[in-house]
Amino acid sequence: FDLICRVLEQSTIWRFISINLDSRYILFEFKNYSEQIGQDEIYSTEKYLYEKAKRKVCFLISRKGASANAIAACQGAMREHGKLILNFDELMLIKLLNSKANGDDPNDLVFDLVDKFLMELPR
Repeated sequence: FDLICRVLEQSTIWRFISINLDSRYILFEFKNYSEQIGQDEIYSTEKYLYEKAKRKVCFLISRKGASANAIAACQGAMREHGKLILNFDELMLIKLLNSKANGDDPNDLVFDLVDKFLMELPR
């Protein structure tokens, strides 16, 4: 994996990740691909997430985002193993940076992304 960070419960999203998803650490995986990432990248990243190590959440950052198959693999990881893999593309990173620059809380955007993923999770 590329980076791992400890969760500090200083905002709603980080408390949610810590308490509700039982994850004390966030894994960051960076993919500098010219195309969308596919399901193989999701499956290889999922192997780094461990429930017993309190590491069940990954922010997967790629330039072009995730393909439909990759998103389906993320949904399966959540449904079957309780592992949350969120995809951030370069446009989302720009939104996060602009939010911070404008004095807003970028954590709200991350919470919205988590909320949307969980609410739209299919059977």
